[in-house]
Amino acid sequence: MAKSALRLQAGDDRLERLVAAILDIADKKFTTGLQPSPRRDEIDAIIVGVNSMALELAQTYASLDRRVAERTAQLEEARDQLQILAYSDPLTGLANRGALMREIEHSLDEHRRGEPAPLLMLLDLDAFKSINDMHGHAAGDRVLSTVADRLREGLRAGDVIARLGGDEFAVLLPAGCPSPSELGDRLIELINKEIKIGDVAVSPGASLGMAHATPEHDANRLLLESDTAMYVAKQSDRRKVQEFEDFMLYERQEKATLLRDLRVALETTQLFPVYQPIVDIESGRWVGAEALVRWRHPERGMVVPDQFLGLAEEARMLPRLTARILEATLEDLARWRHTGLVGEDFTLHVNVTPAELHMLDFPDSIRAALRRNGLPASCLGIEVTEHNLISGDSLDRYSLLALQRMGVDTSIDDFGTGYSSIGYLNRLPVTGVKLDRSLILGIEEDPQQLALLGATLGLVVACQLGCIVEGVETPEQAELLLRLGFNRAQGYFYSRPVPAAELEPHLQARTAEGPCPSAPEAP
Repeated sequence: MAKSALRLQAGDDRLERLVAAILDIADKKFTTGLQPSPRRDEIDAIIVGVNSMALELAQTYASLDRRVAERTAQLEEARDQLQILAYSDPLTGLANRGALMREIEHSLDEHRRGEPAPLLMLLDLDAFKSINDMHGHAAGDRVLSTVADRLREGLRAGDVIARLGGDEFAVLLPAGCPSPSELGDRLIELINKEIKIGDVAVSPGASLGMAHATPEHDANRLLLESDTAMYVAKQSDRRKVQEFEDFMLYERQEKATLLRDLRVALETTQLFPVYQPIVDIESGRWVGAEALVRWRHPERGMVVPDQFLGLAEEARMLPRLTARILEATLEDLARWRHTGLVGEDFTLHVNVTPAELHMLDFPDSIRAALRRNGLPASCLGIEVTEHNLISGDSLDRYSLLALQRMGVDTSIDDFGTGYSSIGYLNRLPVTGVKLDRSLILGIEEDPQQLALLGATLGLVVACQLGCIVEGVETPEQAELLLRLGFNRAQGYFYSRPVPAAELEPHLQARTAEGPCPSAPEAP
């Protein structure tokens, strides 16, 4: 029966059209419609079913297309948002480091094709840490956001402003600038304006370095040169805008090499103390010595302290360096006392910095070092530079007072370099001062300078402090100091700073009670 129903009359092409329609559906073509014949037989029933299936599939695929389009739009929007987040600073809305590097590379590519050379500026806030410490991180964020707004105000629409992290900002001028120094000064002036934080106004200040690109630059090199110029500006007391010059990079690389070598030196015996005797002026007897650090570099030879002490302070290595020299100094003193080279009244003086005084355990570390070497506190003197004490805080005073109560001699070094004041001198927990060498320059020919020196001694004596004069280089200076009433001094007239091995042959004779030659031979 089914067999007879499927017989087709001549010219009946429904079966061929049905097969073609099914193939179209398989190819996702749903617009082809088949018309049933008047016969309403099994083939027509199949045609109706195929048409219905085609309509449902068309609707299903249309719905899927809409959903795919919606999801695609959402994904593209999310991608755009992620890209914004990936290339912007969340606090200020400025570009971040990644975005800046991308823009620099683009500008450099344009420059290689003949466009103007880009200019990169780096800015670093000068007082941001103190603002954070005094007013909190919310205030610091307010300052950073305000600085970002001021940079937008002072620059063109096409310039790229970025925050690189912390308090460091960058400005890329893709087409350069006809007067970069003037622009730098204007940006510094904008940033220096006071910022209100509650009832308090702060001025963050800034230092700016800049570098001009060449076709040979890449983004990292341009960033390095700008950062180097900014570092130079930051070290300057006057110029806060600095253009990069080649020698700056050499100096920076030299410092980096020296810093790396200094880290090695701290783990070896390259760093060692030398000693300059402190002398009783009238008798010539050595009553103590100042310990000074020296660095014997395996390749450079002797590196002078001016070349590495500032570097060590920047890298926060001074506490370790001081601890090492202090330990070596106390070991030498313990050996000298044990062998009878010096008596119990011989005192060694060591210089310290605010970094040490700000360590709450500093007095305890001194006590422990003395105990390890079996020495009393009275044999040690601690010297702190005068301007460090004047700008110091309660931690300085706490440490000095603790040392004084322990029995350690505490002195103001370089006294008289422009900060001296009767008020602060009488309040500081110190037992003595060391007069700066500048106070005795020219006293042989200048009566006024000699009178000033005498008045300074009167001030020190009135405060009931001990006094040592440094920088004595001639017998005439020593004689005048003695005549004024000074009793202790140090300087090249008595001895240059020398290692322990050179000092030791002279110690027993020079530290013994009784008069010594008025002009002793320096070891």
